[in-house]
Order: sequence, then C-alpha cells, then structure tokens
Amino acid sequence: MISIKITNAYILTMNESFDIIENGCLCIENNIITYIGDESAVSHLEAHTVIDAQGNLIMPGLINAHTHAAMSIYKGMADDMPLKEWLEHHIFPTESEFCTKENVEIGARLGIMEMIMSGTTCFADMYYFTPTIAEICKEMNMRALLGQAILDFKAPDFDTPTQAIETTKQLIHEYSNNSLVQIIPAPHSPYTCSEEVLRACRQLANECNVPLHIHVSETIAEYNTSLASHNLTPVQYLHSLGMFDGKTIAAHCVYISDEDRQIMAQQKVHVVNNPQSNMKLVSGISPVPLLLQADIPVCLGTDSSVSNNSLDMFQEMKVAALIHKLNQSDAAVLPAQDIVHMCTSGAAKVLGIDHIVGSLEVGKQADIILVNINQPHLVPLYSIYSHIVYAMQGHDVDTVIINGTIVYLQKQFQLVDPIETMIDAQIIANAIMQRKTERKQQ
Repeated sequence: MISIKITNAYILTMNESFDIIENGCLCIENNIITYIGDESAVSHLEAHTVIDAQGNLIMPGLINAHTHAAMSIYKGMADDMPLKEWLEHHIFPTESEFCTKENVEIGARLGIMEMIMSGTTCFADMYYFTPTIAEICKEMNMRALLGQAILDFKAPDFDTPTQAIETTKQLIHEYSNNSLVQIIPAPHSPYTCSEEVLRACRQLANECNVPLHIHVSETIAEYNTSLASHNLTPVQYLHSLGMFDGKTIAAHCVYISDEDRQIMAQQKVHVVNNPQSNMKLVSGISPVPLLLQADIPVCLGTDSSVSNNSLDMFQEMKVAALIHKLNQSDAAVLPAQDIVHMCTSGAAKVLGIDHIVGSLEVGKQADIILVNINQPHLVPLYSIYSHIVYAMQGHDVDTVIINGTIVYLQKQFQLVDPIETMIDAQIIANAIMQRKTERKQQ
C-alpha cells in the first residue's frame, strides 16, 4: 500500500522538459515520489491517504534560498532606513540583548510556520543558535540548509569566531545523515570577517564537502569601502582569498562589475537575489539578467522578515519579475517560467540539492504543494506560469507535503499549534518596545 495518492491533479513537474500533466495522479511511498501520470495506471493501488486535488495546482515546494528565519520576532521593528543605520543602530543592539536561545526558538518556529503556509518547503538560513533551529526544523519536518553565522566579533551564541567554526564542524558531522537538515558555515560578509576567519570557513566547507553561504556586495557603501581598503571589489577581494574555491552561495550581489561576473562564472559561484529586501533598504538592484547571461545560476530569497517584512516567495517572484523588467527597460526579461524555475528546480541546483528535490519526478523526495486555483483571481487559466508569478499569493496554498509528510492540510498545521508561538512572539515584541522606550528616557 502506498502512503499518499493525489488524484485529479493538475501537475506542474518543473522537470527538464517542463512537463505539465492535466488530470493526473501522483503517488508517494514513504518519502519518495513513485508515480506521476495518468490515474488509470494506478487506480487499483490503495493508499493510506488519498487527496482529491480537484481545482488545485500540484507543484514542487518553493525554495527560499536566503533568509534569517528566527528574525521573524523583529518584523516591523525597524523600517524605512538604510542598511548601515538599520544594522548598527537597531538590529545589532537589539540582538545583543534579545537574541537568546529561547527567543531564537520562538522566532524560528514563527518564521517556519509562515514559510510553510505560503508554500515554502526548503530554506537556506544564516543565523545564530543553529542547533536550536535544527531541532525546530526536525520538529516541524522542514527541509533546510542552516548556515551557522560567523563573525569577527562576539556573537549572541559564541564569544569568538574560532568557537563558532569548531562548533560548526561538529554540527556538520552530527547532521551529515539527516534527511532534512544540513549544516553549513556562513561567514557573515567580507566586512564583518577577517581574512583568517574567511579562509578558515572556506577550508571547513571544502573539508566537509558542503557549500559556504555569505553576503556579497550588498550595498554601494560596501563596494566603495572594499575598493578603498583593498583596491578590489568585494568579489575580487574574496576571490583573492580563495573564497570561491569551492561551493559558494552568494547572497545579494547587487554591485557587480564585468570582471566580477567573469570571476563568478569561472568559479561557479551561485547567487541568491533578494529583490524586496534590496528595494526596502535601498541597497540597489542586482544585475540578474547579466548574471544569467554569464551562465551564473541565480535563484531567489526573501532575506529576513525584518528587511522584507514577509517570507512569502510568491511575492518575491512577482517583484523579481517586475523590477528586472523595469531596470532593463525590457518587458521580455525574465519571463514567468524562468522565475518559477528560480524558486524550484533552479534553486535546488543553487543549494546543491537538485538530485533530491526541486522538481516532481519519480525517485525524488516528495516536497509538494497544492495551490487552490479555483478562485476568481486565478480564473481563467491561459498560462500556469503567469498565474504563479503575477497572480498567486501565499494564502492560496492549501496543502504542503515535505519529505513525504503532510505538514499543512487544507490550511491547517498538522504538527504544531501556531497560537502559542504567536503569543510568545508578541511577548518578546512587547519587551523590545519597552526597552526602546526606556532607552529614550535615559
């Protein structure tokens, strides 16, 4: 008997041929997709769970390739200001007091809930207290590449970068056989990490055969400071240190020169574009079309919900499609199908997990979402890709399956109760607001 059978399905596979199957059937045994096709071929097979997908789109779960999930507890705390002021006068000071293991647990759970209910089944994170976030992912059955944030200065979870690197190495081995969670080193950026720390992170990633996750060239201030300090752009500086001599996930990449693109293409650097965060902080617009022309893989991420204020990848897809058309003065840039690819099979490739997820194919693990398309704003249907990018929203998601387990069914969480977490998150926010008031009075 199979585990789950999804019937009457409009299936968007996102495989290499971009096959679409109308009125099809998808079967899952344990955590593996075992059949996709005409229902008549498997009508005789019984299943523990049968989902009638009439009126729903079945597609691969979305992948959020760069975020800081636990920062969900700070959402709306600091808006309408540039990155440097935002970080140095609001985020870092608040984290120094409120970024505790207990608060990270609440923030991670809140962020993962938001991602699941809006169709994200995998995320690449960069934050503190990685073991705590890993346990939340296991509890909620969420797939993740968890980057342990590493900085030159004292962080909320480690006093020194050496401690962070040593612990990251232990965690990589501890989770090496976990089916959902992978741990990777995540040096924050070239401007918050010394050469020694950056090289140590690269060495660790290569020794363990995992990617390295890092912020790169996010603002013009970072770009100009690098030129002034090293006579090199951030990309050139990192290249001079050998930081791209291995699997690299580079977030943002807003200010990229022609030479930078050549380096990134040669070194096979993978890029995550975060258009909404970059717009909100007025960091700039990444030259994504030029990166793609240089055969540099690019996918999408939300960044944190403090700089975005949402973890909804449907929103991110629409903004990415529109902003790059406007920036290039070309309505044909980044068509809808390419954008969907950047959040499914293309994102899986960027994260190095395309052999197990990212598309709906027999033999791959079952990370699947069902989206209700029988709604006025999604009718009529000419192009499903157009609807996904330009018309769908996170709240259209009806059901989410991760690694063969139903975690969200007909808009109801199956493994967690969101109410307690929401209450806890508001209690933290109240304490932060009270502390801000006290500081103003001092």
